[in-house]
Amino acid sequence: MKFRLLPFFLVAAMMVFVACSDDDDGDTPITPDNTIAISNIIPISGPIGSTVRLRGSNFGTDASELNITFGGITVTPLAVADDEISIRVPAELPIGVASIKVQRNDGNQITVQFTVVDPIVGEWVSEGEDNIAPLLYGDPFLVRKIEATFKADGSYIVVQTDSNDVATTLTGVYVAAAGGAAAPNDGIRTITAEQGQPVSITAEGIYEVTVGSSEVTMMYEVVQTAPPIGVAKPTPAGGFGSTAGGAFGMTNVQKYVKID
Repeated sequence: MKFRLLPFFLVAAMMVFVACSDDDDGDTPITPDNTIAISNIIPISGPIGSTVRLRGSNFGTDASELNITFGGITVTPLAVADDEISIRVPAELPIGVASIKVQRNDGNQITVQFTVVDPIVGEWVSEGEDNIAPLLYGDPFLVRKIEATFKADGSYIVVQTDSNDVATTLTGVYVAAAGGAAAPNDGIRTITAEQGQPVSITAEGIYEVTVGSSEVTMMYEVVQTAPPIGVAKPTPAGGFGSTAGGAFGMTNVQKYVKID
Protein backbone atom coordinates (compact mmCIF):
# COMPACT_ATOMS: atom_id res chain seq x y z
CA MET A 1 0.00 0.00 0.00
CA LYS A 2 2.79 2.35 0.92
CA PHE A 3 4.54 1.78 -2.42
CA ARG A 4 1.32 2.40 -4.35
CA LEU A 5 0.66 5.75 -2.62
CA LEU A 6 4.15 7.15 -3.10
CA PRO A 7 3.89 7.68 -6.87
CA PHE A 8 0.48 9.30 -6.33
CA PHE A 9 1.88 11.77 -3.87
CA LEU A 10 4.81 12.52 -6.16
CA VAL A 11 2.48 13.18 -9.09
CA ALA A 12 0.18 15.31 -6.93
CA ALA A 13 3.13 17.38 -5.70
CA MET A 14 4.32 17.90 -9.28
CA MET A 15 0.82 18.99 -10.33
CA VAL A 16 0.68 21.57 -7.52
CA PHE A 17 4.10 22.90 -8.50
CA VAL A 18 3.10 23.21 -12.16
CA ALA A 19 -0.19 24.87 -11.23
CA CYS A 20 1.62 27.44 -9.08
CA SER A 21 4.10 28.14 -11.86
CA ASP A 22 1.30 28.69 -14.37
CA ASP A 23 -0.44 31.09 -12.00
CA ASP A 24 2.79 33.10 -11.50
CA ASP A 25 3.29 33.39 -15.25
CA GLY A 26 -0.18 34.85 -15.59
CA ASP A 27 0.36 37.61 -13.04
CA THR A 28 1.42 41.14 -13.97
CA PRO A 29 5.23 41.38 -13.78
CA ILE A 30 6.41 42.90 -10.51
CA THR A 31 7.81 46.42 -10.94
CA PRO A 32 11.06 46.98 -9.04
CA ASP A 33 10.52 49.32 -6.08
CA ASN A 34 12.85 51.99 -7.49
CA THR A 35 11.37 52.08 -11.00
CA ILE A 36 9.50 55.38 -11.38
CA ALA A 37 7.38 56.84 -14.18
CA ILE A 38 6.38 60.43 -15.01
CA SER A 39 3.13 60.89 -16.91
CA ASN A 40 2.64 64.64 -16.72
CA ILE A 41 4.32 67.91 -15.70
CA ILE A 42 2.22 70.87 -14.56
CA PRO A 43 2.87 73.52 -15.74
CA ILE A 44 5.36 73.07 -18.58
CA SER A 45 6.75 76.59 -18.15
CA GLY A 46 7.03 79.25 -15.47
CA PRO A 47 9.32 81.72 -13.69
CA ILE A 48 11.85 81.07 -10.95
CA GLY A 49 10.20 80.45 -7.60
CA SER A 50 7.09 78.88 -9.12
CA THR A 51 5.87 75.41 -8.15
CA VAL A 52 6.06 72.50 -10.58
CA ARG A 53 4.13 69.26 -10.08
CA LEU A 54 5.42 66.00 -11.50
CA ARG A 55 2.69 63.38 -11.76
CA GLY A 56 3.49 59.72 -12.19
CA SER A 57 3.92 56.56 -10.16
CA ASN A 58 6.14 54.78 -7.66
CA PHE A 59 7.79 57.93 -6.26
CA GLY A 60 7.35 56.62 -2.73
CA THR A 61 6.68 59.00 0.14
CA ASP A 62 10.20 59.51 1.46
CA ALA A 63 11.91 62.58 -0.01
CA SER A 64 15.31 61.27 1.10
CA GLU A 65 15.00 58.42 -1.42
CA LEU A 66 14.68 60.85 -4.34
CA ASN A 67 17.48 62.46 -6.30
CA ILE A 68 16.07 65.45 -8.21
CA THR A 69 18.00 68.01 -10.23
CA PHE A 70 16.52 71.03 -11.99
CA GLY A 71 18.82 72.44 -14.65
CA GLY A 72 21.71 70.64 -12.94
CA ILE A 73 20.82 72.09 -9.53
CA THR A 74 19.86 69.65 -6.77
CA VAL A 75 16.42 70.48 -5.35
CA THR A 76 14.49 69.20 -2.33
CA PRO A 77 10.79 68.43 -2.95
CA LEU A 78 8.17 70.67 -1.37
CA ALA A 79 5.89 67.64 -1.08
CA VAL A 80 6.11 63.96 -2.01
CA ALA A 81 3.32 61.46 -2.64
CA ASP A 82 3.60 58.13 -4.42
CA ASP A 83 1.93 59.62 -7.51
CA GLU A 84 3.07 63.28 -7.36
CA ILE A 85 6.12 65.37 -6.49
CA SER A 86 6.08 69.16 -6.04
CA ILE A 87 9.28 71.14 -6.57
CA ARG A 88 10.21 74.81 -6.92
CA VAL A 89 12.01 76.36 -9.88
CA PRO A 90 15.49 77.29 -8.53
CA ALA A 91 16.39 80.96 -8.35
CA GLU A 92 19.73 80.32 -10.09
CA LEU A 93 18.24 79.16 -13.39
CA PRO A 94 18.49 81.37 -16.48
CA ILE A 95 15.58 81.95 -18.84
CA GLY A 96 15.20 79.08 -21.31
CA VAL A 97 14.76 75.31 -21.39
CA ALA A 98 15.96 73.31 -18.36
CA SER A 99 15.98 69.57 -17.71
CA ILE A 100 14.35 68.06 -14.64
CA LYS A 101 15.86 64.69 -13.72
CA VAL A 102 14.27 62.38 -11.16
CA GLN A 103 15.64 59.12 -9.74
CA ARG A 104 14.54 57.04 -6.77
CA ASN A 105 17.46 55.40 -4.97
CA ASP A 106 19.45 53.48 -7.62
CA GLY A 107 16.50 52.96 -9.97
CA ASN A 108 15.83 54.39 -13.42
CA GLN A 109 16.30 58.10 -14.11
CA ILE A 110 13.52 60.05 -15.84
CA THR A 111 14.19 63.36 -17.62
CA VAL A 112 11.53 65.94 -18.58
CA GLN A 113 11.85 69.46 -19.99
CA PHE A 114 10.66 72.72 -18.44
CA THR A 115 10.86 76.24 -19.88
CA VAL A 116 11.93 78.98 -17.48
CA VAL A 117 10.26 82.29 -18.37
CA ASP A 118 11.01 85.82 -17.17
CA PRO A 119 10.95 85.94 -13.34
CA ILE A 120 8.47 88.82 -13.32
CA VAL A 121 5.73 86.61 -14.78
CA GLY A 122 2.97 85.91 -12.26
CA GLU A 123 0.59 87.61 -9.85
CA TRP A 124 1.98 90.00 -7.25
CA VAL A 125 0.59 92.12 -4.44
CA SER A 126 1.99 95.15 -2.62
CA GLU A 127 0.07 96.29 0.42
CA GLY A 128 0.66 98.52 3.43
CA GLU A 129 3.09 101.24 4.32
CA ASP A 130 6.07 98.88 4.54
CA ASN A 131 5.69 97.62 0.97
CA ILE A 132 4.13 100.38 -1.12
CA ALA A 133 6.58 103.00 -2.35
CA PRO A 134 6.35 106.09 -0.10
CA LEU A 135 5.85 108.30 -3.17
CA LEU A 136 2.65 106.38 -3.91
CA TYR A 137 1.54 105.83 -0.32
CA GLY A 138 1.55 109.53 0.53
CA ASP A 139 -0.21 112.54 -1.01
CA PRO A 140 -1.56 112.97 -3.61
CA PHE A 141 -1.92 109.28 -4.60
CA LEU A 142 -2.68 107.68 -1.20
CA VAL A 143 -2.30 104.18 -2.66
CA ARG A 144 -2.96 101.39 -0.18
CA LYS A 145 -2.83 98.27 -2.33
CA ILE A 146 -1.42 97.30 -5.71
CA GLU A 147 -2.22 94.01 -7.45
CA ALA A 148 -0.04 93.42 -10.50
CA THR A 149 -0.25 90.59 -13.03
CA PHE A 150 2.57 90.23 -15.54
CA LYS A 151 1.72 87.68 -18.21
CA ALA A 152 4.11 85.54 -20.24
CA ASP A 153 2.73 87.07 -23.45
CA GLY A 154 4.20 90.47 -22.49
CA SER A 155 0.99 92.12 -21.27
CA TYR A 156 0.20 93.37 -17.78
CA ILE A 157 -2.75 94.41 -15.60
CA VAL A 158 -2.33 96.53 -12.48
CA VAL A 159 -5.17 97.32 -10.07
CA GLN A 160 -4.34 100.20 -7.75
CA THR A 161 -6.61 100.89 -4.75
CA ASP A 162 -6.43 104.14 -2.76
CA SER A 163 -7.34 105.04 0.82
CA ASN A 164 -10.95 105.72 -0.22
CA ASP A 165 -11.20 102.17 -1.62
CA VAL A 166 -11.33 103.52 -5.17
CA ALA A 167 -9.66 101.13 -7.63
CA THR A 168 -7.93 102.16 -10.85
CA THR A 169 -6.99 99.59 -13.48
CA LEU A 170 -3.87 100.11 -15.59
CA THR A 171 -3.16 97.93 -18.62
CA GLY A 172 -0.41 97.72 -21.20
CA VAL A 173 2.56 95.73 -22.44
CA TYR A 174 6.07 95.34 -21.12
CA VAL A 175 9.54 94.26 -22.19
CA ALA A 176 12.00 92.91 -19.62
CA ALA A 177 15.67 92.12 -20.10
CA ALA A 178 18.86 91.26 -18.24
CA GLY A 179 20.42 94.29 -16.56
CA GLY A 180 24.04 93.36 -17.18
CA ALA A 181 25.33 94.96 -13.97
CA ALA A 182 28.20 93.53 -11.95
CA ALA A 183 27.68 91.86 -8.58
CA PRO A 184 25.97 92.53 -6.25
CA ASN A 185 23.50 94.01 -8.74
CA ASP A 186 23.79 91.21 -11.30
CA GLY A 187 20.29 89.92 -10.45
CA ILE A 188 18.64 93.25 -11.27
CA ARG A 189 16.74 93.28 -14.57
CA THR A 190 15.32 96.15 -16.62
CA ILE A 191 11.71 96.73 -17.60
CA THR A 192 9.97 99.07 -20.04
CA ALA A 193 6.20 99.30 -19.57
CA GLU A 194 4.03 100.83 -22.28
CA GLN A 195 0.75 101.72 -20.59
CA GLY A 196 -2.29 101.96 -22.85
CA GLN A 197 -5.08 102.55 -20.34
CA PRO A 198 -6.28 104.78 -18.72
CA VAL A 199 -3.67 107.07 -20.35
CA SER A 200 -0.76 106.33 -22.66
CA ILE A 201 2.60 106.65 -20.93
CA THR A 202 5.94 104.88 -20.91
CA ALA A 203 7.62 103.89 -17.66
CA GLU A 204 11.15 102.48 -17.37
CA GLY A 205 13.13 101.06 -14.52
CA ILE A 206 14.42 97.99 -12.76
CA TYR A 207 13.25 94.99 -10.75
CA GLU A 208 14.70 91.98 -8.95
CA VAL A 209 12.98 88.77 -7.88
CA THR A 210 14.18 86.92 -4.78
CA VAL A 211 13.16 83.35 -3.95
CA GLY A 212 12.99 82.87 -0.18
CA SER A 213 12.27 79.79 1.88
CA SER A 214 8.62 80.71 2.40
CA GLU A 215 7.83 83.40 -0.19
CA VAL A 216 8.91 84.98 -3.46
CA THR A 217 9.37 88.75 -3.40
CA MET A 218 10.17 91.45 -5.94
CA MET A 219 11.75 94.88 -5.61
CA TYR A 220 10.42 97.21 -8.30
CA GLU A 221 11.38 100.77 -9.20
CA VAL A 222 10.19 102.62 -12.32
CA VAL A 223 9.68 106.20 -13.43
CA GLN A 224 7.67 107.80 -16.22
CA THR A 225 9.91 108.57 -19.19
CA ALA A 226 7.34 109.48 -21.88
CA PRO A 227 5.89 112.02 -21.85
CA PRO A 228 9.06 113.07 -20.03
CA ILE A 229 8.80 114.48 -16.52
CA GLY A 230 12.46 115.40 -16.19
CA VAL A 231 13.42 112.55 -13.85
CA ALA A 232 16.13 110.05 -14.78
CA LYS A 233 15.18 106.39 -14.59
CA PRO A 234 16.89 104.00 -12.12
CA THR A 235 19.58 101.71 -13.51
CA PRO A 236 20.85 98.21 -12.65
CA ALA A 237 24.33 99.57 -11.99
CA GLY A 238 22.93 102.25 -9.67
CA GLY A 239 20.71 99.73 -7.90
CA PHE A 240 17.51 100.38 -6.02
CA GLY A 241 17.13 103.97 -4.97
CA SER A 242 18.86 105.29 -8.10
CA THR A 243 15.85 107.18 -9.51
CA ALA A 244 16.98 110.71 -10.45
CA GLY A 245 20.54 109.74 -9.65
CA GLY A 246 19.59 108.81 -6.10
CA ALA A 247 17.81 112.07 -5.27
CA PHE A 248 14.67 110.24 -4.09
CA GLY A 249 16.44 107.57 -2.09
CA MET A 250 14.24 104.52 -1.51
CA THR A 251 10.95 106.47 -1.69
CA ASN A 252 10.27 105.21 -5.23
CA VAL A 253 10.99 101.55 -4.46
CA GLN A 254 8.10 99.10 -4.32
CA LYS A 255 8.06 95.66 -2.68
CA TYR A 256 5.80 92.93 -4.03
CA VAL A 257 4.99 89.46 -2.71
CA LYS A 258 4.09 86.78 -5.21
CA ILE A 259 0.66 85.23 -4.75
CA ASP A 260 0.67 82.83 -7.71
